[in-house]
Amino acid sequence: MKHETSVALHDYWQSRHGRAGAPAGQIRAAELAPLLASLFLLEFDLSAGPRFRFCGAAISARYGRDLANEDFLTLWNSSDRPLVERHLRIVSMRSAGLVAGVMGETVGGGFTAFEMVILPLAGESGTAGAIGSMARIGGHDELNRIHARLVAQSLHSSRFLPTAGHSVERTPALAMRAAPEFRPPEARRRYRHLTLLPGGKRSSPCLNRAPLTDNQP
Repeated sequence: MKHETSVALHDYWQSRHGRAGAPAGQIRAAELAPLLASLFLLEFDLSAGPRFRFCGAAISARYGRDLANEDFLTLWNSSDRPLVERHLRIVSMRSAGLVAGVMGETVGGGFTAFEMVILPLAGESGTAGAIGSMARIGGHDELNRIHARLVAQSLHSSRFLPTAGHSVERTPALAMRAAPEFRPPEARRRYRHLTLLPGGKRSSPCLNRAPLTDNQP
């Protein structure tokens, strides 16, 4: 896992995990307050499919609406839906967590990479649903909220996490490199045989790594 939000949610889920899994009734919103904006809850219903029960403010902003009561599968490209559905079935049957790489296309024509974690929650008779998080880890960072709205998404990668009690690989968050900045010819000047450009070394813009809040769209 690459993002601090993913790691923090997984640690909390493991702390609630028992022999029968992590009971849905033991998940406390107050204890997850710093993460809530980037969290969602899914309800597994054999007849209605996986549906959102809760959607955090940062996720709602990404899609331009509150996803509560919507079918989780409708967010995905049609070619990916069968695979995502199979993955959710495995999450439900094996009580295994899933970490997925998501590539989202925005209204403005950009592409943004997200890390999505889905962790099963136990009910009275088996897996009742899942708690998950969605955090940006790379790609185009559109500042205009309207242009940044997601209109399509695809499954870029996926893997199942070890069961509770086993260690999980944790990768530092990815940093995005700035594109080379164009400098017009008039900005150049000569010094003997050298061509000098104004400016100097600067740090590349990185991911928003504010601790666990991810309130920015």
